[in-house]
Amino acid sequence: MQPCSPVMPGSAEIEIVLGRGQKEYIELPAVYLDTPSRPMITRWRLSDQEREAIANGADIVLTQLTFCLPFRPVNLQIVGQDEMPLFVEEP
Repeated sequence: MQPCSPVMPGSAEIEIVLGRGQKEYIELPAVYLDTPSRPMITRWRLSDQEREAIANGADIVLTQLTFCLPFRPVNLQIVGQDEMPLFVEEP
């Protein structure tokens, strides 16, 4: 999987790039939304091999580093290249 841009259709002007110029990290385009929960959205593109593996029953594994802090909610979605992700806000 590789991070990709635009994160959302029309978001290029509000994107930031995490890890820019830091050779030990993969640059990660991201968008922070101005909503009460302040979500950070990223987009990832699967390789053909990864798509084939998933089609053949492979799982997607999400790892979060918590550094012993409370778990942060996540929302993993499958979204078409030109589609907006669904936003989930706190009640």
